[in-house]
Amino acid sequence: MTDQPKHPPGPDLPGHPDLAKIVIATGNPHKVEELRRLLALPGIEFVGLKDLPDHEALVEPEETGTTFEANATIKAISYAAQTGLPCLADDSGLEVDALGGAPGVISSHYCTDGRETGMTRAQRDEANNRKLLEALDAVPPEQRAARFVCVMVLASRGTGFQPVIPYCGTGFQPVPARPTPASMSPINQHTPGPLHKSLGDLPHWHQDGATYFITTRVRTGSLSPDERTIVLDACLHWHPQRALVHLAVVMPDHVHLLLSPLPGTDGQWHKLPDLMHSIKSFTANTINKARETQATLWQPEYYDRIVRDGDEFQEIWEYMLKNPVTAELVEHWMDYRWTRGGQQEQHRLEAGPTTLAKEHRLEAGPTVLEHRLEAGPTVLATSRGTFDGRIGTPGASPAGVPRGTNGFGYDPLFLAGPECLRTGAELSAEEKNRRSHRGVAAKIMLEQLRELVGK
Repeated sequence: MTDQPKHPPGPDLPGHPDLAKIVIATGNPHKVEELRRLLALPGIEFVGLKDLPDHEALVEPEETGTTFEANATIKAISYAAQTGLPCLADDSGLEVDALGGAPGVISSHYCTDGRETGMTRAQRDEANNRKLLEALDAVPPEQRAARFVCVMVLASRGTGFQPVIPYCGTGFQPVPARPTPASMSPINQHTPGPLHKSLGDLPHWHQDGATYFITTRVRTGSLSPDERTIVLDACLHWHPQRALVHLAVVMPDHVHLLLSPLPGTDGQWHKLPDLMHSIKSFTANTINKARETQATLWQPEYYDRIVRDGDEFQEIWEYMLKNPVTAELVEHWMDYRWTRGGQQEQHRLEAGPTTLAKEHRLEAGPTVLEHRLEAGPTVLATSRGTFDGRIGTPGASPAGVPRGTNGFGYDPLFLAGPECLRTGAELSAEEKNRRSHRGVAAKIMLEQLRELVGK
């Protein structure tokens, strides 16, 4: 990997990064042509890796992530750094609920546990399918829910590594490689109000315009993965209407929050106790309903402290990111699904594109352009598409598998939802393209590209 971009950076207009030419992180000409068609937008030229004059000098990055988002980001950032051009990368595969999300990121090499062994594509497909059916042998048809997933990541050009915080669902939340206190923290951007003290089981200090570091703990037991997702969504619910959620980390038995309450339309500041009550009561009710219990989910109090300055803000930020690693839940903080920052607005998949490209005022957190200029390659946009269905049962009528000749990989085993009567290999090319995970991800990415270039 080179130390400097091979192409000199062009001018970036305020609010709109230079996306006149985008590298697609693949050497497959058919994939390049497909994405050119799906992402066609006036003023943007898409080129494949092999279209670059110095493509033989490019170093293929090692995909060490445990999620599609992480691997797509690794590729996008690496090739953006090497080529000096914005880069679009994707990662895709099959997830089966009954197998805990496997095959996942090793879908193409599932039969060899993710290792490359020199097998042909046809040999791998046959062995992968055989292993998948064996793993599901005792699983009844109604519990074989599965989906093909595609995640696309667009990164800006630059020279350094730009980490991102994974988001369970539609994509990533970008953060600087080393957050700069001046841009990351709203501290001192508002005139602080008087300091107040309240007493519960623990003392709490309150100040309008303050930023808080909060920890709340589960009373007993731990949160399941689905329950952690519920808690993470609740932590981000009021961002950015009532508070700026700079970072949230949901651990199995506790939650860390770094947030700044905001003033309401009436000029009165939203209070931290009200925000915490909203989070804790909603999650307790939702999780208890799912568990069919009426137990007390959270400890009655939470621990909080006012963040005094930018240096302390950065120390807390880094401590929070390291928390899942210290607890030996993951090897790298990027791989922990329940970590997310909310400086830029996020939207659900069904709500369309995220607003990562929009500039935000200082009181709403750092802008994407500030991150990119300070930290090198930056994730500008992400999208996630799924194609839902289930894995069929061998020999079972009327939906026995494998079936069909129009697909490859897991297509002959995958019964396309919602009807689950035809396999992916039985769909026409037109229908498959219309419904596919890659097509959905590309459609969402196209909307974000329009937003990024102001079209």
